[in-house]
Amino acid sequence: MKLLCKTAICVLSFVSLNTAAKNANQFSYIGINFQKNSYDDLNLSPNIDTTQLTPLKYDEKTSESGYRGLVGYQFNRYIAVETGITSFGKASFSLEEDQTDTNGNITQKTIQGGEFSTLAADIRAIGTYPINNSLFIKAQVGILAWNNDMSILVEGVEGFSTQKESDSGVSLLTGLGVGYGFNDSMAITFDFERTEIAEITTKILGVSLLVRF
Repeated sequence: MKLLCKTAICVLSFVSLNTAAKNANQFSYIGINFQKNSYDDLNLSPNIDTTQLTPLKYDEKTSESGYRGLVGYQFNRYIAVETGITSFGKASFSLEEDQTDTNGNITQKTIQGGEFSTLAADIRAIGTYPINNSLFIKAQVGILAWNNDMSILVEGVEGFSTQKESDSGVSLLTGLGVGYGFNDSMAITFDFERTEIAEITTKILGVSLLVRF
């Protein structure tokens, strides 16, 4: 009888510990992602040779900072699902001219300008592989639903102006990353992701701070 009781206690203890271990790998989390967005082959001045605009000055930025808020659920040590909303960094252009005031001071005035602006929502599946108790690598694949507004520079008979276009769509998103858990409640990840917005290849280099709850 004593042997049976001891055996039952051992079995129950093992099951409890195993359940606790499994539960430790099941949790929800929230996070914020700070990212650098770069846009390949983005041309905000099509059909215009911007090197021949003198004395006007043309400036274009195709890499800017954005951010993403996210919430996720880790099913076990290897699989998670995540959803988020991203405000992508705004690529932009400006067309400027020099102006001289009555004191002879030269200032630059923007006569035309525009942006490549995107707001998006996503859902993604994430595979994680622990290297040790703190370090892990990750891969992800997901769907990005985006809404984009773009202004381009055009030239007409009356000079330069901007033409605005709006588009929306759904794109595949893929990525790789590495993460480090400071403790049971907080982790940081570094990620490289790739997607397409308005037929423009978009690269995302980001760092995320994740908090478990």
